Amino acid sequence: MRNKIKAPTKNEDRIIKFLILLGIVSILNFIFFFLNEEYWGNLFLFGLLLISLFYGILKKLYLWYNYSNISIPKIPEKKKEFTVDVLTTYFPGEPRQMIITTLEAILKIKYPHETYLCDEANDLYLKKFCLENGIHHVTRNNRKDAKAGNINNALEKVATGEIAVILDPDHIPDPDFLDTVLPYFTDPKIAFVQTVQGYYNIKETLVARGAAEQTFQFYGPMMMTLNSYKSVNAIGANCVFRRSALDSIGGHAPGLCEDMHTAMQLYAKGWQAVYLPEVLAQGLAPSNLTSYFKQQLKWARGTFELLFKVYPKLYIDFSLRQKVHFGILPLHYLSGVIYLINFLIPIISLLFSVTPWKGNVIDFALVLLPVVISSILIRTFIQKWVINKKERGFHLIGGLLEINTWWIYILGLFYTIIDKNIPYLPTPKENEFATNLKIIIPNSIVAFLSLFAVYIGLMRDFTPFTLVMAGFAIFNAIIMLLGVYLTIKTTNENNILKNNLNQEILTDLNIFRSKLFKTGNSIFSITRFAALPLLLFILVGSLHFKQKNDLAKWDKISPQYHEIKKDSYLGIYHPEKDTGLVNLNQINQIEEKQNVDFDIISFYLGWDIGQNELIPGQLMDSIARKGAIPMITWEPWLPVISDSARVAEKRSIFQRISSGDYDTYIANFGRALAEFDKPVFLRFAHEFDNPQYPWSQTNAKHPEEFKLAWKHIYKILKAQGAKKTMFVWNPWKAKGMGKFYPGDEYVDWVGFTILNYGPLNMNGKSVAFEKLYQRFHDKLYWFTRKPVMLAEFGSIKHNGNQSQWLKNAARELKNNYNEIAAVVMFNSAFDDNIPVGKIYPKKYLDWTTDSISYLKSFADSKRTAFESKKDRIVVFDEQLKFNEKPKGVRYKKGLNWKDNYYVLSRETLLEDFKLMNEHGINTIHYPGGNVYERNTLKYALDQNVNIIYDFRELTPKYFLEDRSKLGYFENSILEKIEELKTLPNITGLSFNLPSGSNFIKPLLFEEREASIEWYSSVFSRIKARNISIPLILDLELNADTRSIMKDIVKTVPIDYFGLIVKDTVFLKETIHFANQNKIPLIISSISADIGLNMKIDDTPLIVENWQDERLSNKLSFDGLLDFEGRKKLNFKNLSNHWSNKKIKTNQTKIGILKPAISLIPSEKVSYQAMLFSNGKWFYGNKIEEDYLYEWTLIKTDTFNNPLALKKLGNKPELSLKIPHDYDFYRLLLTVKSPSEDFVMRSITKLNTPLITEK
Repeated sequence: MRNKIKAPTKNEDRIIKFLILLGIVSILNFIFFFLNEEYWGNLFLFGLLLISLFYGILKKLYLWYNYSNISIPKIPEKKKEFTVDVLTTYFPGEPRQMIITTLEAILKIKYPHETYLCDEANDLYLKKFCLENGIHHVTRNNRKDAKAGNINNALEKVATGEIAVILDPDHIPDPDFLDTVLPYFTDPKIAFVQTVQGYYNIKETLVARGAAEQTFQFYGPMMMTLNSYKSVNAIGANCVFRRSALDSIGGHAPGLCEDMHTAMQLYAKGWQAVYLPEVLAQGLAPSNLTSYFKQQLKWARGTFELLFKVYPKLYIDFSLRQKVHFGILPLHYLSGVIYLINFLIPIISLLFSVTPWKGNVIDFALVLLPVVISSILIRTFIQKWVINKKERGFHLIGGLLEINTWWIYILGLFYTIIDKNIPYLPTPKENEFATNLKIIIPNSIVAFLSLFAVYIGLMRDFTPFTLVMAGFAIFNAIIMLLGVYLTIKTTNENNILKNNLNQEILTDLNIFRSKLFKTGNSIFSITRFAALPLLLFILVGSLHFKQKNDLAKWDKISPQYHEIKKDSYLGIYHPEKDTGLVNLNQINQIEEKQNVDFDIISFYLGWDIGQNELIPGQLMDSIARKGAIPMITWEPWLPVISDSARVAEKRSIFQRISSGDYDTYIANFGRALAEFDKPVFLRFAHEFDNPQYPWSQTNAKHPEEFKLAWKHIYKILKAQGAKKTMFVWNPWKAKGMGKFYPGDEYVDWVGFTILNYGPLNMNGKSVAFEKLYQRFHDKLYWFTRKPVMLAEFGSIKHNGNQSQWLKNAARELKNNYNEIAAVVMFNSAFDDNIPVGKIYPKKYLDWTTDSISYLKSFADSKRTAFESKKDRIVVFDEQLKFNEKPKGVRYKKGLNWKDNYYVLSRETLLEDFKLMNEHGINTIHYPGGNVYERNTLKYALDQNVNIIYDFRELTPKYFLEDRSKLGYFENSILEKIEELKTLPNITGLSFNLPSGSNFIKPLLFEEREASIEWYSSVFSRIKARNISIPLILDLELNADTRSIMKDIVKTVPIDYFGLIVKDTVFLKETIHFANQNKIPLIISSISADIGLNMKIDDTPLIVENWQDERLSNKLSFDGLLDFEGRKKLNFKNLSNHWSNKKIKTNQTKIGILKPAISLIPSEKVSYQAMLFSNGKWFYGNKIEEDYLYEWTLIKTDTFNNPLALKKLGNKPELSLKIPHDYDFYRLLLTVKSPSEDFVMRSITKLNTPLITEK
């Protein structure tokens, strides 16, 4: 379907130019990003990649340059008659019938002309045919200058016309060929008119199709733009010359690319040319790979010859546009070198385990997207000006064919460099399938090397990045094998499909092809209409998301907090009288009447030292049977007494508790809770800052006294085995409450009293829930993130809208304040705490309500309690021991690989493991199931590093929720162990008990029981298989650890308990307990400094982290190595302790001298590196020794968790522009002495604290 080509309108011309401008902006943005030195990988490969990319960019820009000024020549109004000679050639071996067909078509041209056959063979048959048909037969006795010489021979001897038409012997001209072309010669400056070189055998083979596709854009918009640039290229076929122009340069110029050479000579003489975008003759495209390669070799050798030898001589005579065109066009054939580079990059990368570039894949995609889209949209928009509508598309076959020709292009370049002549090779015209199989050797080698590199590369180094390289190598191999296929197969020859498929299938295929063509045209039309806004949208969107992504790494970084799973609980305190205890029958009636279920039943219990029944056991059993949890508000109603030794000094209740006065009572109470062995909330000394209570004496030491007493009670209760007792810390006021907080290790829940006294409030008005709670909310997160319980919650019934208050509060609870996980209704009619100064008509305040159902949605999830199989005792023959006592480290490097800055390549792993061996580290605790597992296992074995394999990623995250999948997890673990048991360096199999880091109590208790029962089954099956690798169960060290171990050791056949040590409060007691009870222990995670200082050498020990972690939104400083892989001081200490190396300790210390001024955002201030040596502090820039300095800015969240870093400088002094919210930044100074292999680090806030005198 011929395309009616018209010159672009002004609007279309503006759109083309603007599209190209946006494309250039996209490319510049890409270059700016790609060249960032931070992303450079292996320099050699990066250099190769850079060459390939810049060649591709230059080629793309040259294409766009040749799309930017399309023009169609106007037909001259004046016409002139010319004498015309039409010449075609014949070379020995070309089919006679082809040339006869061409000659017959020439004779049919309407315009008067003389026909010439320039016969290099002096063929008698053709000579006779010419004689019979009035055709001039011209021959010669030599073959000087090949085709050009043959043409020139006829021009010199017999041809005398004013116009000379040069036709290839396979090209069949239309009858009106000359009538269409000749009018343009009315302009005496025109030396030649070039028409489209069309092909009539496109459907014959894939090679013919691909060869033709490579010309579609060239003969369309590119040549039309060259029209405007006065740089039209002459093509050997269908070119019409003015005879006087040819004579002015001595006839047709010689060479393998004689047509281009002729054009160059003519332009240098000042002649002009016209490109006529019409198909006036059609010829044959190469139909097999041999023919195609011969054609491309001739063109590559010919154009390079022109570039190196002719172009420099004619350069000065060319216009600027012609200099650009003839200087760049031959570089197309450099693509052979570029394709070779593209083949070599993945091969080298895979074989040597190196990578050319190591930037962020998402960022790369964001900056590359506009470049790709601009290429596509510019191409589709410009395809309005292709010659035939069927020529629209992406021309994949042509592109693949070009890639397969890489070695031919290189050969052409090589022959040019060594100046080796090749014989003139006319493009083969006959479809003879005579292929020299030697031509598949280069492509076969590339395919083999690519696949070999994939095999070797993935065996050596299995990472996401080698997978990407393997993908490129496989893609290259497929393209090369396609070339082999095209060489040995006659694709579509003789209409194979048409002759071997039935008519019905052919009809369906034709319908499909028609629909596909229509769809393509529709997409083309839509794309043309939407190209500009679409590209603008994508470019702006890409820049926006890239900037957003960049901001997300620093300015607007979003911390991803570890989610602790919790349930929501609704409770009630409903006393039947003023005793603090409750009647369950009344509570059951409330549940039925208001259609609610209470999860917590609260009651109050005073300290009574002489009381026989320490806890109301019957009541608590009844509460548990109804599926609820009792909450004891444990009130120390004790008198304040004087110390007998110091009568003048009164001791507070808390002092007496922490002094041990009530230890017996407390211990008995703890034993009673342990025997109850069900979840219990214990709210000790609630509202400890409320002066109404005797335990809340106000004095300067009160917060410390309270904390000591709290910790004392906590330790005693836990020592008695009260592991299911949950401590609720409940202040009265928000102000100053942090001073009373005993620490997360001693608190399970934070309770608040939220009671709306309505008209009894100080202002005489009702106060909304959110206003009452907000003051606590704002201060809470500064010291803890424990779950919150509204332990006394309600609104007074007296003269207030109680129901509406509860309704509003329920809405707030549902939509805000995610930290609140429990609400206990204070549904009492026996509260005698009437606010001071307020008048109330009754003895007791009434908080009872009929509106509790508003809070149903807060705790509407129905929990199914875990039913444990009781009395399951597991006995196994013997405990397995470690073959070698672990002196190890947790190897977290590379986890969450998408966000992680570290890549566990072969090189990285070998470097790490060799370093471990050198310094006495013999074991890594490694989390399996991640993308780098194969690499890690392989190279740990190679370097004789033992592995404790952590099954964290292969075990259920939620044992209760995943009950239906437990069988799958169990089988997966057993399969994995079968793999691991063959590795001699697997020294332990580690599993994790659910912890408070993942679940809040009491959900933790049920998850833990479910996991213990499951582990009992899994471990028993493992033991039954005679696996000789110790099984380790990791659990967090806390006050409950001893009780938990004592229970588990009876039911789970484990070999070691692993202690995850976050603080050392209970460490010595736990180790002592384990030794007494012959429970085998390993410290499976502990800070290096703490581990060494605790002097626990008898216990196998795993240090918590090998290297400081750096993820996209998280940092850690707990490694033995820093972010750059340099050894830190704790590495030195550990090495001295574990290895035979005794590294001399440098007494130098470092510090940061901060400005003693108030900081103002955006202002610059100076920080100084300080070094302490020989008892004195020195400025870093005053030290003669050549220390290395590195300043890094650390960004934190509101809880001081480090999120991201930015490198600032490497001098002793730093000038820093103060960021906004500078409280959320830290300054890290790293100093390295040239005489040491370790770095010293100091981290500090940006500001100097302001201290004022009181």
